[in-house]
Amino acid sequence: MITMNHVCVRVLDLARSAAFYKEALNLTIQRELDMPDRGWKLIFLGDGVTDFQLELCKETARTEPYQLGDDTPHVALVAEEFDGLKAKHRAMGMVFDELPSGIYFIKDPDGHILEILPKNR
Repeated sequence: MITMNHVCVRVLDLARSAAFYKEALNLTIQRELDMPDRGWKLIFLGDGVTDFQLELCKETARTEPYQLGDDTPHVALVAEEFDGLKAKHRAMGMVFDELPSGIYFIKDPDGHILEILPKNR
């Protein structure tokens, strides 16, 4: 059996990204890892309920933003308080796309797309 563990996204500023994910999605730092031999610093974020984590990876020498390309992959998140979270994201000016079903999309500070899904809808 295979179980999901984490997904990694590259970010330019770990503090800015960790603050975004805390404020927008209430994801908190579960652990940090420095890998100087690879030139990486990692922060793993979690929801406090599941074991699945979002890994934020900072290339320590990088100063230029990432070029994400066309049709960038996305991370999908399920929100129990979907309507309240959607209202919060609208108020923050973060919703950039919405499907007829109500599912919507926001972007993190580095342009990574996050799909927000309602639970049991």
